[in-house]
Amino acid sequence: DIEFQQSRIQSLSTYAKTLEMRRVDTLLKRLNTIRDIHTGEHNTWKGQFKALARDYGMGFMIYWTGVWMVTGAGCYFALEMGGVDAMDLLAKLDATTGTDLSSKIDPTLGNVAVAIAVNELIEPIRLPFVVLTVKPVVNFIRKGKI
Repeated sequence: DIEFQQSRIQSLSTYAKTLEMRRVDTLLKRLNTIRDIHTGEHNTWKGQFKALARDYGMGFMIYWTGVWMVTGAGCYFALEMGGVDAMDLLAKLDATTGTDLSSKIDPTLGNVAVAIAVNELIEPIRLPFVVLTVKPVVNFIRKGKI
């Protein structure tokens, strides 16, 4: 069957191959949706994240990582420019929660640690943003406009 399909596809025109790829992509998308329904991941953020990673591959991962890095850098520079003392902030957190985080973090990396923590806390905002914007961004990049 594989040899038959290979010879059949080789005989198709470029336009016919494009149409067939669109048809196959539509069928794959439908099958993946049915699979997601069976696993319980359909219409969940986790399921949408996995579907975007599957459908957009490396472009999605690069875009999501880039957005993560930009928001992380923004958190860090906001802490630095705002004059926030991370160690003082961690000491207050320790006093409130009864933990001992401030003794475990290097003071020279305090703002980095706090920026990473804040960056992770904004994931519920970042992920929906990426989910809503990844298709046009990746399509724009794929068309070679960057």
